[in-house]
Amino acid sequence: MAADIAAADLVPFRWPATWTDPRHIALFEGGPVNCLLFDGPAGAIADAARKAGLSVIYWNSLNAAKLADINWNAPVPIVTVTGLVWPRMQAAAGGGDQAASGPTGAPWIDSTSWVARLAAARAGGKQIWLDFAPPKDEAPPGDAAYRVAVADAASTGARWALTLDPKLSAGLAAGSAGALKTWKSITAALSFFEQHKPWRSYQHQGPLGVVSTFAGEHEFMATEFLNLAARRNLLYRVIDRSRLASADLGGLRAVIWLDQELPPPEAVPKLAEFARAGGLLIVSQTAAPAFKGEGSLDCPVAGYGLRSLGKGTVAAAVRDWDDPYFLAADAHNLVSRRYDPVRMFNGSSYWVHYSVAPDGRDGLIQLVSFGTASRGGGAGGAEVSLRIARNHRSVALHTLDAEPVPLQPVTVGQNIEYRLPQFATYAALEVKA
Repeated sequence: MAADIAAADLVPFRWPATWTDPRHIALFEGGPVNCLLFDGPAGAIADAARKAGLSVIYWNSLNAAKLADINWNAPVPIVTVTGLVWPRMQAAAGGGDQAASGPTGAPWIDSTSWVARLAAARAGGKQIWLDFAPPKDEAPPGDAAYRVAVADAASTGARWALTLDPKLSAGLAAGSAGALKTWKSITAALSFFEQHKPWRSYQHQGPLGVVSTFAGEHEFMATEFLNLAARRNLLYRVIDRSRLASADLGGLRAVIWLDQELPPPEAVPKLAEFARAGGLLIVSQTAAPAFKGEGSLDCPVAGYGLRSLGKGTVAAAVRDWDDPYFLAADAHNLVSRRYDPVRMFNGSSYWVHYSVAPDGRDGLIQLVSFGTASRGGGAGGAEVSLRIARNHRSVALHTLDAEPVPLQPVTVGQNIEYRLPQFATYAALEVKA
């Protein structure tokens, strides 16, 4: 690794094994990619990369591993997660323009962003790299699909270890005009996020704090909950159970204890204090005995008993949690959508990220449009509007290929909303206090 480039500033690219000519280094001149990842000895190519000012890293030095096998305490600046899906909206089994959907009819979206959020919470400030590749045995992805992949990782502050499909790789090696056009489209998306580095310091927020070990017997339920809650655009804050004692629960409407076991004695006072101060604590049936409560209340969600505790409440499951899909839906209903910091309308194919500046003043709403790739890259669909809960004085819209533009509020009944112009792939709303 180049000594003068910090881990957080590396923009990685996996060098194709079929590229044997050092002259391909010219592709990176003046662009955002500054780090080449080689699967094995690279000889003259690695030397040429270093002479061009690029960092060189060998893949086996990264200790890359699947999420369940990561050593979170390893003394390394970069955590690399492998075995991930290609970010996209799944096509329906019958083909055509229809998208596959879950039980509610919402599009079934594959995203790596929940993995990045979990990894960041467990890695203690280390840079997160995500390893995934275009699907094999399918048509090669187009420009829009690559840009979605870039934005899906970057919107969480993570990095995609950029990996090309064989057709694009061969086209670039041959100097194909079409391949170069796609390459410029990819690097333009990467450059956009490099131009907005301060956003990487923003803290992801939501009304729900999600507490678990996210490992062992709790891994499936906890990680699938994160995935499926994000698909619902239920915004949350990931809290590693081992760091609960030092976690800041301020600003949360609710906390869910996902692990189906009694909390350890040191965790109970922190969670009970959160409820007594006015919060909602959601617990499994097994964990419920640790929080007796003071009186029964009517619960609006079937399958839970609601009890008062100080100024707040405890919602305890009356049966074992066995389906993360319905658990995510229950949690959203218990928290209530009225506590969503961002309400989106007509945006079922969008993945929403909400974060706040380190000083707590300004907000950032990032939208990744997974429908873009299925439409061949163009904007389209119904008009999307947003309702923003926090007080603010202005909202500016940023997209990958245009200068930011101010958005004007629109009164809808007793609410203020912002109607978004058509955009492809990605948009960010910078919310100024």
